[in-house]
Amino acid sequence: MHDFDGTVERCAEDVIKSFINLNGPGTGMENTFGDISAMLDKFNDFRAAIATAVSTKASRWLRRRNSLAPIHKLPIEIIQSIFRHMLFASSGRRRRRFVARLQALRSTSSLWRELIDRTPSFWVQLSSEDHIHFVSEALQKSQNLTLQLKYLGKFGNEPTSSPFLEKAFVHLDRWEYVAIQEPHGILVEKYFTTPAPRLKGMVLSTQMGFVEFGPSPPGLLFGGNLANLEEFRAVRWKDMNWADVHCHRLTVLEIEDYFWLDMETLFGIIAENMDLRILRMHFITFSEYTHPPRSHEPLVLPRLTDVTITNIAELTSENHRQSEDVPVMRMLQRLRFPACVSFTVEIGVYGVSDVTPEDFFRLIPRPIEIFTRGGGQVSRSKPPVARVKFWPYGIGCEAFGNAKSSPKYSMVLNGAHRSAGVEWTRRELVDVWTETKPDLQLRYWVDDERTKMDDILDLQDLVSVVELEVDGSPRFGIPEVSGVAQRLGTPVISASGTITGPFLRLRTLRLSKCAIDGKELLRMAKERGAWITNVSSEGDGEQQEANAAIGGGLSIILGEGMKKFSKTITRRDILAAPGIKDIKVLENHDSQLVDEHDGSLSTSSQESDWSPNYPESDEDRYGDTSSDAETVDTGVTPPSGSD
Repeated sequence: MHDFDGTVERCAEDVIKSFINLNGPGTGMENTFGDISAMLDKFNDFRAAIATAVSTKASRWLRRRNSLAPIHKLPIEIIQSIFRHMLFASSGRRRRRFVARLQALRSTSSLWRELIDRTPSFWVQLSSEDHIHFVSEALQKSQNLTLQLKYLGKFGNEPTSSPFLEKAFVHLDRWEYVAIQEPHGILVEKYFTTPAPRLKGMVLSTQMGFVEFGPSPPGLLFGGNLANLEEFRAVRWKDMNWADVHCHRLTVLEIEDYFWLDMETLFGIIAENMDLRILRMHFITFSEYTHPPRSHEPLVLPRLTDVTITNIAELTSENHRQSEDVPVMRMLQRLRFPACVSFTVEIGVYGVSDVTPEDFFRLIPRPIEIFTRGGGQVSRSKPPVARVKFWPYGIGCEAFGNAKSSPKYSMVLNGAHRSAGVEWTRRELVDVWTETKPDLQLRYWVDDERTKMDDILDLQDLVSVVELEVDGSPRFGIPEVSGVAQRLGTPVISASGTITGPFLRLRTLRLSKCAIDGKELLRMAKERGAWITNVSSEGDGEQQEANAAIGGGLSIILGEGMKKFSKTITRRDILAAPGIKDIKVLENHDSQLVDEHDGSLSTSSQESDWSPNYPESDEDRYGDTSSDAETVDTGVTPPSGSD
């Protein structure tokens, strides 16, 4: 240790002497405060330069160590696969901080640098936000592979050229996928009017709905040569003339936020692309339907697996009012998609509508078809989850493969009476499922004017209900739902003496913005816990196994507006009741728990206990937006200097 300290001391003296030889001592009586400060700044620069030089000279040891790391014993193909997972999402789009990730891998060792540099597929996705030197390098290293490009403009800018597009345009014959966001008209004419012979995918997007100082696409885009497109997405690109769109190989068609679209033009595009796999229509207002009435044979799209029809309206001749029911029903009548496994639809049927809920239900797929299509089986251990929602003027349902997956079935029927939703729920989510039935999560938005206590308990006999949420509507004040706690604590007994409810398998009770206090909850917990425990232990054989699921424990979650517990009731009091698993208070959707000693709020937990927001099933349409992967420890340390 003494030798180590002595060596360090001698090296430090050598550094100081070398600096003095270059710059002089700088600490004489004639030196001012400013002189010495300037000398110290020079010394800091000198010391930093030495550190860099030492790191660079030592990097050969680091490279040698890295070359002996266990990961290098893997076959090259497996290492490439690991890199691909770190750089690209499951959709194939590159991950966030892609360039930084790529450069970090390259700087780790000469072996990795060589491997990445001679893998052209790592270099084919480029963005206008990438450094121009990286773009130049990528265009060279991608060799002759097709390119996927993303141009991000800024509304209000008036660029006459783009260094990114200037370099990419030289390789126009390799463009395969292009995402164009907020381009200026000058750039559209300069870079996006020449045909791109290998173009298969295009995403168009603007913030304001039009291209500044540019002609209306798509007749101009790529010379109108779009026949070979396989993916076409247009978001707020309102200058589009869809009558000029003639594609024959589309597998993805998505139109969002477009006004005055002719529906027959849309059907014509669909008819030319019978191999569609994804069809998504959002926020579309169709022009008045003036075509002569005639019967149409439905368009059967045998490969269409993903269908979305939401926020659809149509102008009518009567005061140019917008109709929400007619265009959706017309689309559902004209299209058939027997292979669909992901379905989303929204429709409004209000008092003036001639459409009944049953008319609508007959045209949409059934949830059981979505989940069992293609020979797939519903797992007994992980049944589907269906979230059924009731509000004063509508009903809705979202169904998921399991509690953590993206929705595969989503239906919103605005303007329908609650009874239609109750009947549909029993028929489509319970009766037709002969084996594993979906777990049901019921949510009610209530108010004192239109929602009665019996409305909330309409489905209390269903054993498949595992979650009940009651949310008061703030427009009508805080509704009085103390009767809910009373009813949940009182068993429902059939004529034969069997307990049939309420909600025997209920695992979670959520209450928000409701007039209810801790005493009522404590009474409910004690009364329900007493009889639910008895039910769970009754019977023998299969009956006892079925009843055992009833006693899984109830979690009570109190949301916004529910922290006004009686101070004489604590969390521990309620937890002591039989059959109660947990109780939490979440004020304004924060994870604030009721302290079990004094009933006050504690912020000891930072994790929200509310159901998660389920992500969309597709990657962000612009790519490069998937969440960062967890850090992968490869046992290899990137050197601080260049390789």
